[in-house]
Amino acid sequence: MLDDIVVLEVGTRVSTAYAGRLLRDAGAVVARLEAPGSGDPIRTEDPAYAEYLHAGKASVTDLLGAGHGLADRIDVVLHDDRADVAGMLAQLRSRRRSRRRHLVVVSVSPYGLDGPHAATPANDFTMQAETGLSRVHDTGGRPSVAAGVPLAELTGGAAAAMAAVVALLADDAAESSITADVSLFEAAVSLQQYPWLQSRIEHHDPYPLPQAPVPGIEEASDGWVCIVSVTPDQWKDLARIAQVPGLADPRFDSLGGRIVHAAEVTPLIREFTRRHTVEELVEMGAAHRVPIVPVGTPGSVASLAPFAARGSFARSVSGDFVAPRSPFTVDGAVADVEALAAPGLDDGRDWSAGPARRRSASPDADPQRPLTGLKVVEIGTFQAGPLVTMNLASLGAEVVKIETVNRPDLIRFNGVAMTVDRAWERGGPFLGVNLGKKDVVADLADPRGLAVVRDLVAEADVVLENFGPRVLESRGLDAEGIRALNPHAVIVRMPAWGLDGPWRDRPGFTYTVNAASGMADLTGYPDGDALLSGTVVDPFAATVGSFATIAAIRRRRVTGRGASVVLPLCDVAIQLTAEAVVHESATGRVVRRTGNDRPGLCPQGAYRTADGAEVAVSVEDDAQWARLAALPWVGEWAGDPRFATTAGRAAATEELDALLSRACGALVSTEVIDDLRGIGVPASRFEVGDDLVLHPQLVARHRVVEIDHPVVGPQPYLAGPAVFTGGPSMLPTAPAPLFGQHSDEILRRLGRTDEEIARMRADGLLADSPFNAPFDRTAAPR
Repeated sequence: MLDDIVVLEVGTRVSTAYAGRLLRDAGAVVARLEAPGSGDPIRTEDPAYAEYLHAGKASVTDLLGAGHGLADRIDVVLHDDRADVAGMLAQLRSRRRSRRRHLVVVSVSPYGLDGPHAATPANDFTMQAETGLSRVHDTGGRPSVAAGVPLAELTGGAAAAMAAVVALLADDAAESSITADVSLFEAAVSLQQYPWLQSRIEHHDPYPLPQAPVPGIEEASDGWVCIVSVTPDQWKDLARIAQVPGLADPRFDSLGGRIVHAAEVTPLIREFTRRHTVEELVEMGAAHRVPIVPVGTPGSVASLAPFAARGSFARSVSGDFVAPRSPFTVDGAVADVEALAAPGLDDGRDWSAGPARRRSASPDADPQRPLTGLKVVEIGTFQAGPLVTMNLASLGAEVVKIETVNRPDLIRFNGVAMTVDRAWERGGPFLGVNLGKKDVVADLADPRGLAVVRDLVAEADVVLENFGPRVLESRGLDAEGIRALNPHAVIVRMPAWGLDGPWRDRPGFTYTVNAASGMADLTGYPDGDALLSGTVVDPFAATVGSFATIAAIRRRRVTGRGASVVLPLCDVAIQLTAEAVVHESATGRVVRRTGNDRPGLCPQGAYRTADGAEVAVSVEDDAQWARLAALPWVGEWAGDPRFATTAGRAAATEELDALLSRACGALVSTEVIDDLRGIGVPASRFEVGDDLVLHPQLVARHRVVEIDHPVVGPQPYLAGPAVFTGGPSMLPTAPAPLFGQHSDEILRRLGRTDEEIARMRADGLLADSPFNAPFDRTAAPR
């Protein structure tokens, strides 16, 4: 999709490397600028992971002096805050001006390049704490624990890749070069499920903490499974196959009720699960369409059925390890597994031979809204797919969301009791992922409704769906059916378990792919249960999916060719656990959850302060420790020579944690955090996330926007993690739609008469509430 684009990657962050990997997977030529000799430090510190991140990329060590023509071929510079690129960028821009060519620059840093926290030290651990991601874990009263994967870095990498293709689209219409400033903190914020909305919307249930679904991770006779019953039917089916009388208690009928009464429900569920093996439970779930999956580990995930049967993992060219393939396919093809180039291998390469960048802008194109005029049809539900189309709407596309009277998007019912008037219009999780769309009711099971959907598909530029494969395929709307209606459409499919393999028709959710991928197994204390990390897989998948979709849109604009992009949720989830899978397969050593401990970061943990808060502290090297030890409130114990080195501190982790806990406990959280940040040590408070819209960094970077909604009134929403200069703001501009709000408008556009629309409404095919639920029609819109 990006075969005409050359990317220069400069930096040492995982986020930068992962962005480069995604761009390479989409066809771009990615050249890494490395130090002469040994190259990037990760090559010697972690050679297997280096091969995973950088395989298939070119390697150069002298940008301007060697690599014939490379400096003149670069379309995108991707760099992070650990690389000094000012001089290089000045030279590249000077060369561009003389040739009247633009240069897209994408930067990645913890908090972004401006704002009051731009220079604040941070890492993945402290950013997970500050954004509220750590607080979703049920630690049973023990200190808060972060997810066992680098959520901020990997999501930031996906956001940087997305920012690059957005900037390329906008750059085609811009008069000057476009820059994108990606914040890892804001990327981590994007994984949250809108706690600021749930705490502000009238009648909304409180934001649930911890966010452990019930059922969730459950014990079998020979291992662990993840069971999901987020819908009423799934809970009824589970209770029926469990045959445990206590589960019939009406207090347990809703997910919220089960979470409140988890101490009673979980033993009853495990009374059932402990009687069966993992395999038996998985097959029972499949027979009754209750999502039940094994809890994968870094050592077992590649052999689980949905991955092994579909070739989701591949052996490296070196033969040293297995790792996930690209998370998406394009027109049935997946990016090849390639070798890791030696440092400077491409210094003598002739770069003039590749295809020149193609441009696509029409005369009236707007770099602020580069997708204006694009028509998108969304047949989606919950978060992953709808978040992709919401990103397209923020770039100017018209997005038409399709729902059915008796099959609405069930996330509408998340968070507000049905006894509340128009509860389906008030749920924070629905409002947060559907900004700027139009909503049409069309019943796929009725010929008239199916005809409406087919007409919408025929006029669309992009069609996205994330239902189970058979939902659309049974109605002739698989990729071939859509292509027959619209040969040049970009088709994006996001099934839970892929379009083939033994699990393709099984229901799947963010929780089940989280568990199967090994992420839950990597999160929590070594002597405790595996922990699910809320719903983070969905928004992460949406960021990766937005990148792939926008890259396909760009290809369509410059070549006229549509695309069929398939992005299974399970294949995105294993991107998050790739590092652990690579390490275990390369070394043979079992990789398991370690609480908050991470190699090379010591001490790192959650410490209670005098005001009752928890602070996250992460010491990254010996120099940081020396500065921390010199703080007056730390104490003489910090001068113990055993603690002078990372290895010495790691050998005395428990003792060190106890001593640092005592020291932090004598101060309030702001004192601890301010002092540590002042000496360059990453620190933050473990937050809930309900006040993120007031965070001074987000406010200063204009990431917060207030939008009025006819039912819930004005509410604050957040833009994505990239700030563009000369390009789009990607700020939402309109609220989430009411159920069926635009049905009449769209049906008339498609040629339906008022009489036909009236008949459809009389026959129950159209409605302004799901399930034709009654509501107060006399209440004036807010």
